Amino acid sequence: MQVGIWIAIIFSAVLSFLLGNYFNQPLHWYLFILLILIGFFINTIILILKANDD
Repeated sequence: MQVGIWIAIIFSAVLSFLLGNYFNQPLHWYLFILLILIGFFINTIILILKANDD
């Protein structure tokens, strides 16, 4: 995987936490980890689907 994808996934998780904090939503550490894992999972699925097309 490229470094840009890692940065984008972590940045989107941080951004979602900042937005949740701004709107006074309950935030827990495991939600942050879950957001990152889901991002990597979705990215892996996209890479698998792209590999089938090539």
